[in-house]
Amino acid sequence: MNRLFTLILIGLAGLLMASCGSSVSSTTQPAVHDIYSMVLTPTQFTLNSGDYSAITATVDLSYENSAPKAVSPQPTIKFYSSDQRVTISPAGLVCAGVWDSRYLTCTPTATLPTGFVTISAYAASRNVTQTALVSIHERAATITLNGLATSPNPSAWPGSTRPWPTNPKNASQLASCVSQNNQVKYVAQPMDGSGNPIQNCSILPEAAGCINDNDYTWTVDNANVASVSNYGYVVALNPGVTNVFAKLNGTISAPLAFVTCPPSSIVLTTSPYSNGTPTPPYTTDDLDSLSIGSAVYANATLLDTNGNTLITSPLNYITSDPLISTFSPDLALTSKLTANTAGAFTMLASCVPPSCNPSVQNFVSPAGPGTSVGTGFGFPIYSNVIGSRVLGQTASSVLVTGTRFANSTTTPTLDCPPNQSCPHQLQVFDSESLSLTHTIELPNLPNSLVVAPNGGTAYLGSSGGLTVVNLTSFESSTMTYPIVGGLNTDVVTGTVLGVSPDSRYVLLSDVTNGLVFLIDTTGTKTALRYTIPNITAVSFAADDSEFWIGGSTGVYVYEADTFVPTATSVSTNVNSIAWMPDGQSYFVSGSSLTDYSTCNDQNPQTPSPNLPTSISGGLSTTALAGVPHLLGLDSTQWFDYTVNSSAQVTNQTVTSLSNLVTTGTGNVCKSTVTIATPPVSVASTLLCTPQQVTFAPTLEQEFITGVDPSCVTTDAEPVIHGYDVVNQKEILLTTAAPVIPLSGGVLNDGRKLYFGTWAGTTVQTATLHRIDLSTGTGSPGTLTEDLSTPINIVPSFVAVVPR
Repeated sequence: MNRLFTLILIGLAGLLMASCGSSVSSTTQPAVHDIYSMVLTPTQFTLNSGDYSAITATVDLSYENSAPKAVSPQPTIKFYSSDQRVTISPAGLVCAGVWDSRYLTCTPTATLPTGFVTISAYAASRNVTQTALVSIHERAATITLNGLATSPNPSAWPGSTRPWPTNPKNASQLASCVSQNNQVKYVAQPMDGSGNPIQNCSILPEAAGCINDNDYTWTVDNANVASVSNYGYVVALNPGVTNVFAKLNGTISAPLAFVTCPPSSIVLTTSPYSNGTPTPPYTTDDLDSLSIGSAVYANATLLDTNGNTLITSPLNYITSDPLISTFSPDLALTSKLTANTAGAFTMLASCVPPSCNPSVQNFVSPAGPGTSVGTGFGFPIYSNVIGSRVLGQTASSVLVTGTRFANSTTTPTLDCPPNQSCPHQLQVFDSESLSLTHTIELPNLPNSLVVAPNGGTAYLGSSGGLTVVNLTSFESSTMTYPIVGGLNTDVVTGTVLGVSPDSRYVLLSDVTNGLVFLIDTTGTKTALRYTIPNITAVSFAADDSEFWIGGSTGVYVYEADTFVPTATSVSTNVNSIAWMPDGQSYFVSGSSLTDYSTCNDQNPQTPSPNLPTSISGGLSTTALAGVPHLLGLDSTQWFDYTVNSSAQVTNQTVTSLSNLVTTGTGNVCKSTVTIATPPVSVASTLLCTPQQVTFAPTLEQEFITGVDPSCVTTDAEPVIHGYDVVNQKEILLTTAAPVIPLSGGVLNDGRKLYFGTWAGTTVQTATLHRIDLSTGTGSPGTLTEDLSTPINIVPSFVAVVPR
């Protein structure tokens, strides 16, 4: 025994000597620069009565502020509970009740603690301790959620000690949606297995076994729509709907939706461009004197359905002529508008599903059941319209083609006889000199000519296939765009009716075979073929979201990206369609003049009085001081409808965007469209039925550039008829001799009008004419033909290339 005692003393002395001067701490006297700490996980948790869970305690060592590292071996750690109704095993198993002697069975106590119980972990050898909090409650069989109140201050999440009123707002008092950056307090109501409610500590803090808000694990389905704190505060982020869940020890609540308010209206303003942050003045007025190359800011003020400001993306900034002006993103809800070439255009901002304000599924929120329609999701929203004009001049090319070659005899050359090879040409003339610059041989006899808005391509339809002419190289080719579901030998046939504003989509109608072809020239580079008889008109939305086609069987609506038909409205004898500059509606003419909402095609509106009787020349649209106008010409008179919608705002100039007066909803599906009555009507004496009316946006004037080619020589007139929108009067442009116009167009800058004729008093001749529109005001007789040139093609189709 003495020897053993001696060996023990020697061993202890050796240990003490080894610790001298070492950086390794002993159990009794740590080195000067050693710092011990304890990490306890978790620091806060909850348990059902009778359940248990492990906590982990680790002692770390940090030397001279180095990163803490776990001590090895770990010292002995003991655990203590501040309440005898919660017991802990030596291994750190926390029992919401009392352990048996072997720490195998956790038995719940008759009563539950009130509030949090403190669990302490203590390492005596290192003199470090750490605590955790645990709340004990009855087992929740089910959990339901409800909302309390809306708060505008989500920046500071309140703690668990903040009490909420015991009489929260009921569903009828809560808003159906929450504005961006506002928040709602969600409260969980758990029920035990007998269906009895388990108390919430925030509402009744003194209740034994109550559950704290942060005992739950709060989650949302879509973190882009909302975020949720540990206490159930949900803050609105971006428009949309997301479900909120509360999980408690394996029991998950029934979902309750949270709705961030959708956009409702947009006010568009412009301000001076400074290559920095936009500064006042901000104005909704038209811009009448931009210069080529100049820039301005286009600022969108977006309001949600609660009338509060909203920042969301992506908004689409739309110009009626992408060649004249372009937009480039600059700041949130601000884009830079650049003037590229002379001309006039309108602009607006839009939020169009599915990229902006997409539809949502039906949901149940604290305010009660909600639907996409009722809440405001899934609707296109357009701003007010701002008109702009870019000063300057631009020259271009004038394209001429037709189905007949002219001669100098009194008998006109007929169309190409059957079974014979006849030459077909597209001739290109300089807009300033009217000299012939290019002659392009065509593979087929053309029946139509349409130039893409970007000025890069001309499309000529025929019964033998679509011809595409590159207006840079002036080369032609027969494009056989693969037809989805068709044979390799199938070709796109028919008349070219139109090209989309972004120059991507082309539409042809083959009336003979009852077919319609929709072509994507830059995306899939394929054609989709539909069997629809007698389609004669098309109109594209300026934002390229949709397009509408019409004929004798009705109006058909298509989604541009997919060519999927979205609506059909049976009508009769549709011969012209025009999309309004404010995006709220489109008009069709035929049996009657009818207004369709771009959101609801099934409820058309007929203007009263409905002035037009037959509109074979086509409908035109423009906007004056932000107010859209629908223009046209029937057999006896010009007509001008002023169209008002709830997206319009009063012209105003403000020093702060917050000072804008945001009248109206701006929501297409919730807006109202009214038509000023009576419309402006100006009588006109026409000898031939108009078949083409050309609108010059820069001048706010339209001209008859094509009439029924069956008109006889005696129907020729020494004037071209026109209408002045601003002065609301007819204008007459004097020609050098009586003419019968067949087709024409106008320069972007509005200076020159071009048209082709096949007429004469004794000898029929083909001529390309030009009238200088910049020399007068358009009063009768003041503007005359300033240049013409004979051509050898009957100019059935004349087009001015946009530049």
